[in-house]
Amino acid sequence: MAPADKTERRAAIIAAAEGLVRRDPSAGFSVEEIARRAGLAKGTVYLYFRSREDVLLAVHDAQMQEMFAALEAALEQPGVDGARVRDAMLLFLERRPEFFRLSSGCHGALERSVSPAAAQAHLELVAARLTTIGARIEQLYPGMRPGDGASLLKTCYAMMLGLRQLSASPLRRAGRRGAAEPPALRINFEEQIGEALTDLWNSAVQRGQERVT
Repeated sequence: MAPADKTERRAAIIAAAEGLVRRDPSAGFSVEEIARRAGLAKGTVYLYFRSREDVLLAVHDAQMQEMFAALEAALEQPGVDGARVRDAMLLFLERRPEFFRLSSGCHGALERSVSPAAAQAHLELVAARLTTIGARIEQLYPGMRPGDGASLLKTCYAMMLGLRQLSASPLRRAGRRGAAEPPALRINFEEQIGEALTDLWNSAVQRGQERVT
């Protein structure tokens, strides 16, 4: 099979799995369902991916690339600040509401089932993007030290992932059982993560500026 055809088949498998994840964020579907949606035989999927978990990690990688692209586009805007970054991330999450559910799986149960080759490819992809975009951030904001840009990105991601996990926690839903939720436990994800991202980004920029002056 020509390389272009192989690439097309692999992309079709990823797209099929992504559609299933959007319908079922818990990702409780099988390789057979992925193959059926992609219009391929089940065995064909295993020619490209060693397991269902490897397919799901590929979906997550594709969505991370989309998130990184949205961030890069925001960084190209004149006078980019925390508010611009916040808007870019919230728009991405609006388009990909399943992103953090899948991300949590990749850092939890899926992590134990993904093949070493797929895991290594994922780590290399993320490291390369963090390095490139982190360097761009450091160019935009004088006073930032080497590595500060990548560190800022990792903190933003961890903050978004953590708050999303809290806001969607099954324990919070099970604990309410029709009762009013205590005010201290209420989470407005979009509002709170928006404020946190803006403050985190602007404070990192401010620290860099203070070093210059």
